Amino acid sequence: MVKHGKFELERATRGYRINKLCYSLNRAEARAEFLSDEAAYCKKFDLNPEETEAVVTRDRQRLFVLGGNMYFVAKLDRTKKTGAA
Repeated sequence: MVKHGKFELERATRGYRINKLCYSLNRAEARAEFLSDEAAYCKKFDLNPEETEAVVTRDRQRLFVLGGNMYFVAKLDRTKKTGAA
């Protein structure tokens, strides 16, 4: 249940690992490492399988449900998968 106007610690901390990973993508060298092996990069941030799948598939809706902050999740837009048509 989402409560508007109140701080909720559980909700605020739920997406910490996702947000930390996404924030790291500000650096070009981190983006290159991420794109070379996305699942391995997710492990560096201790993401669970569900979080990893959401990151790798760029499932924004799922990332938000898992606690991703829209400003951090937007950092994924700075990464482009190679070989995509």
